[in-house]
Amino acid sequence: MSRTATLSAAAPFAHAWGLLEAYLDACPDAVWAEKNGGWPVWQQFLHAVMVPDFFTRGEQDPLPAPAAPDVLMLSAQGRDVADKAAVRAYMAAVKARVDAWLERLDDAGLNAKDERLSAALGFAVDAMWIVVMLSAHTQYHLGSCDAALRDHGLPGVF
Repeated sequence: MSRTATLSAAAPFAHAWGLLEAYLDACPDAVWAEKNGGWPVWQQFLHAVMVPDFFTRGEQDPLPAPAAPDVLMLSAQGRDVADKAAVRAYMAAVKARVDAWLERLDDAGLNAKDERLSAALGFAVDAMWIVVMLSAHTQYHLGSCDAALRDHGLPGVF
């Protein structure tokens, strides 16, 4: 079972996840609670954490999260600021699920269609698409969060 391509493609996600962890440490509570780009920073951050769970959960239920599903999906504006300790616990659960999904994946499976995700998104999605989007989507939202730090004259993590 070859995993060379899988591990190579998954490396940017590991880097992006490390940046999320660094962001949670670096973001002051005042910035965490404010809106930036139309959404509260904490809500954008949680969205970035939730999507890898959505991509890799298969037929499993979503993991318990510190916000409602519509808030996580950026379909509704969150009112209650998410507690960072709860976010850290959620992040650990999501990372464990993604890591387990990646561990089961080998190079031969990269072109395998994910039926659940394809149906949910309305277009054909294979495992390689998921691996690429794990990092691309995470980095996109991390960049939005990072802008909030920079708007306050703080160094970003990205």
